[in-house]
Amino acid sequence: MLMYKNILVIFWGKYYTKKALYGRKETDMTGVTKDMTIGEILRANPEVAPVLLDAGMHCLGCPASQGETLEEAAMVHGIDVDELMKVIEEL
Repeated sequence: MLMYKNILVIFWGKYYTKKALYGRKETDMTGVTKDMTIGEILRANPEVAPVLLDAGMHCLGCPASQGETLEEAAMVHGIDVDELMKVIEEL
């Protein structure tokens, strides 16, 4: 799957971003907040997908992710949202 305008590129089930492919960062992560839905975060910052997957949030494309906030998703998956935010902010 290739979606160049949305930056997300998927090969062989792995997520790659322009940062990974071309060595540059395309978006500013300071706009990600705990009260944003997973869907909003991924639409604005697709490079967050590998971070969420590594944290254990494996249903990024499920319908619930469109209405579930990062904080709610972290709680459901037993993840410390503050630690997750630190990792996201480091991108």
